[in-house]
Amino acid sequence: MLFIRKEKDDGMRPEKWEAHNSEEPKFTREEKEGLYKAIHTRRDIRSYLSDPIDDEVLFRLLNAAHHAPSVGFTQPWNFLLIRENSVKKAFYDHFVSVNEAASRNYEGDRKLKYNSLKLQGILDAPVSILFTCDRNRDPENLLGRSTNRNTDLYSACLAVQNFWLAAQAEGLGAGWMSIFEPEFIKKLLEIPETVEPIALMTLGKPVWVPRSPILETVGWKARQNLSDLVYENRWGVSAHLSSDQGPKDRILPDPDTLKRRMDSLTKPVGSLGVLEDYVLKICNIQKTSRPVFDRKAILLFAGDHGIAEEGVSAYNRHVTAQMTYMFLSGGAAINSLCRGNGIDLRLNDLGVDHDFGDTVGLNHAKIRRGSRNFLKEPAMTEEETELAIESGRQSVRKLENRYGLLGIGEMGIGNTTSAAAIVCSILGKSPEECVGVGTGIGRSTLEKKIRVITRGLEKYADLPRNEWNSLVCFGGYEIAAMVGAIEEAVRCGIPLILDGMITGAAALIAFRRNPEVVSGCIAGHISSEPAHKWILEELGLRPVLDLNLALGEGSGAALAMGILESGCRMFAEMKTFEEANIRFAKNETSLF
Repeated sequence: MLFIRKEKDDGMRPEKWEAHNSEEPKFTREEKEGLYKAIHTRRDIRSYLSDPIDDEVLFRLLNAAHHAPSVGFTQPWNFLLIRENSVKKAFYDHFVSVNEAASRNYEGDRKLKYNSLKLQGILDAPVSILFTCDRNRDPENLLGRSTNRNTDLYSACLAVQNFWLAAQAEGLGAGWMSIFEPEFIKKLLEIPETVEPIALMTLGKPVWVPRSPILETVGWKARQNLSDLVYENRWGVSAHLSSDQGPKDRILPDPDTLKRRMDSLTKPVGSLGVLEDYVLKICNIQKTSRPVFDRKAILLFAGDHGIAEEGVSAYNRHVTAQMTYMFLSGGAAINSLCRGNGIDLRLNDLGVDHDFGDTVGLNHAKIRRGSRNFLKEPAMTEEETELAIESGRQSVRKLENRYGLLGIGEMGIGNTTSAAAIVCSILGKSPEECVGVGTGIGRSTLEKKIRVITRGLEKYADLPRNEWNSLVCFGGYEIAAMVGAIEEAVRCGIPLILDGMITGAAALIAFRRNPEVVSGCIAGHISSEPAHKWILEELGLRPVLDLNLALGEGSGAALAMGILESGCRMFAEMKTFEEANIRFAKNETSLF
């Protein structure tokens, strides 16, 4: 039984609106925007926090479902709450068995995608609700059902949708678990023969809410164009609809005297240390007196490396494709860091050894399915390298200056070997000085990695040791693309936050191509890879963070962007002493 506290009217109960039936209900602009927001941001959630759902909130959701339209006002639904762990476990065990059978219907990439999806959340969710349809409810009332008996089933689905949208408005997540056998459910829950299970909905506070439907993001199926589905008067005759394109780009204010404002803020001069330098640099890059920080993005570039066949990584080459799907489905470390810091993640396939088909959440810019083994031949041709650099530039142009801060990251099994070889080649360092454990290799693999890079440097020793030859001979498509992205971001006046050693290698190449590039870059962190120290010394960049990170994916850039945003927000929002009408002794010398 569901017990509801009724000490106060929270304004959410339907009686509030039913009392005004004499007037046509009117929505304010904000209310209309809220309604459409709930519709367009509703997602099928599968991962939940264990926080319990308050009974009052649960009542509101079920009451919203109960106010769905139903044919002949039959209200054919019942709502069966499931909170007992033993029942949840029985559901889960049943799901596992039928899901394994369902996976046999797919092959190849389709099967890989299917098995990588989490299709249930029954064990995670604090409560689940089974929506049912009583097909014998109000049997004498055939209003609306005399020619189509199944409209009672459709009515029950409308109750599900009301519930789902109400959950979205409450900041909760709901997921429709459809992979079960109805007869099993009826037997488990002792449901009468005349009652049909319609939807098993999990409910709880979501761990995260996907920006787009997961099945669309991973390329399972794209959302169809609405214009292709709307006909007029006759089937197949297209209707003509138009829509406004939304907000225009922000116009940045003119720059001011930045240092004077920073020193006049209500704080001791220099008391925020190096953070002040980063904020002033961001303002200079953006050419503004108020830094733009409310929109941030990370461009993540993926590509495989032929050198991986030499056994220089702890992981097999196919992991690049698997991790790309993980990025798409929102389950990787960088996804969590981006969500936590309000960062958009943009994925780019430059050279993954996998066909992603029409996956929607991915920029398909593949040059080749993996670079070549540089012990046998140059990793890329000069033409391929130019194409990859231009693709990186295009990835920034496509953003159309929508972001105030831009970070870059990468994914590619074997790319620490390629990046270390680039650093050795350009800076004249030995492999022993530059090579690290990368993805977590052991001593024997580390020694092999050093030998591989040594042989590679010897193979191309007759070529001039410049940034172009280093990139062509040892690089990868994602590294070349990052070179282009760095160059384009700096050209556009967008502060570019670097990640670790591999993005640093791309920045080193961009710097050697044009030393002015470094004025638009900020080092997000210094990684545990030895070569990264040499890169930052060459670029003259002081890292925001020193956390001994070695993950890649843009993770260090994402963490640094959160700190940089805080600094920019402080600079934009803090009052000066004059604005706050605070007077202080001007003859004191700051010790900061």
